[in-house]
Amino acid sequence: MRNILIVAAVVALSVPSLAFADSQVAELLAGRLKQCRGCDLHNVSFKRADLTGVDFTGANLSDASFHRAELKGANFDNAILTGANFNLSDLSNATFEGADATNALFYQADLFSAKLDYAKFAGARLQYARMTKVSARHTDFEAAVMTNAIATFADFSNAMLRRVDLSSANVGNSNFTRAIFDRANLAGGHAGRADFTGATIRGADFYGADLHDADFTNAHISGCRFTTADMTDAILTGASFSQTFMPDAHFKE
Repeated sequence: MRNILIVAAVVALSVPSLAFADSQVAELLAGRLKQCRGCDLHNVSFKRADLTGVDFTGANLSDASFHRAELKGANFDNAILTGANFNLSDLSNATFEGADATNALFYQADLFSAKLDYAKFAGARLQYARMTKVSARHTDFEAAVMTNAIATFADFSNAMLRRVDLSSANVGNSNFTRAIFDRANLAGGHAGRADFTGATIRGADFYGADLHDADFTNAHISGCRFTTADMTDAILTGASFSQTFMPDAHFKE
């Protein structure tokens, strides 16, 4: 009997909470609510919704769907976005500083000028994402898939790019100073005029990549493959190469 009363009490407490969450969702979808800081809206669908400029700071939006949503200038700082779906959404000028977007989906999302500093994008799917002028300083992209992404003029300084797949991506003119490329894949990608100053590059694949005028000043490069890469006018001042295949297929001990 006592157990039955406890269960009933828990159910009674949760019903108002669920009703409140439903009310928040309705207000957001209607455009009457522009702030939902710290809200618990996990697994909620905002598919195709217009949430331009909405403040979701610190909210729990894990497994939520924002598929094709309008999210220009939205604030996801310190939010929990694990497994969330942002495929084909407009996130231009949105901010994700300190957010946890582990395993989130951003296929063909527009992240122009978005701020991802100190965020966690480990395992995120960013294929064909538009990331021009993104700020991703100190961001963790471990095992993220960024194939064919356009991330030109972006700031990835001090970023963690371990096992990231950037094959066929365009990261030209971007800043990777002091970033860590550990077993990253940029094969067939474009990184002309990119800045790798002081970067740690281990076991990375740059096969056939466009690296013209790229700056590798003081970079630590080991166990990599640059075979057939275009390194015309690349700056190698102070860079160290070991156990690496160079563009002419010469193996540098």
